Amino acid sequence: MITIAQGEWIADLGTMVCRNINTRMVVSFERQGKTIAGKIKDMPMELFEQWAMISNGEKLIEKAVMEAEEVFLRAYFESDIEKNGIRKHL
Repeated sequence: MITIAQGEWIADLGTMVCRNINTRMVVSFERQGKTIAGKIKDMPMELFEQWAMISNGEKLIEKAVMEAEEVFLRAYFESDIEKNGIRKHL
C-alpha cells in the first residue's frame, strides 16, 4: 500500500482512494479505458447539507473532487515512475 499526503488530501494507491482529513470526504478512482476517473465515494451528511444550502455548493463539490484527482494522479504517476526506474531530473 502506497500512501502520499498533500495538503488536506491523502492518496492511497492500494485502495484507489483519496481522503480529505478535514472534511472526511472520500473520492474513489477507477480506470476508464486509458484514463482514471474520480467520483465521490463518501461525504459526511453534515458537509453535504452545508454545501447544499449555499449557492456555489455544487462548485465546492466539483473543486474538492478536482483537488482529489490532482493529488491522486500525481501520486499515481510518481509511483509509476519510481517503480519503472525512470526518474525526472530538474
